[in-house]
Amino acid sequence: MGPRHPRRRRDPVPQPAAHVWSAEDRALVADRLDTQFAGSPETVTASLRVLRDVTGADELLITTITHDHTDRVRSYELLAKAWPD
Repeated sequence: MGPRHPRRRRDPVPQPAAHVWSAEDRALVADRLDTQFAGSPETVTASLRVLRDVTGADELLITTITHDHTDRVRSYELLAKAWPD
């Protein structure tokens, strides 16, 4: 075992302080979760239309999180085809 091996460590590992969630923190997280959409192109576009109508937005910024670039491009293509307006 080398000097950096975890079993050789004798001092306690410091733990991060627990985050105390404020009402504002919780509201922000809830908003982010409520505006994440997944599913078929029809399901996602229906949810996006509701978001657009509720917020009065004239533009939506879409982010697709996927490891593979080809999958991400395909996701955007499906969305573009299902959202003709």
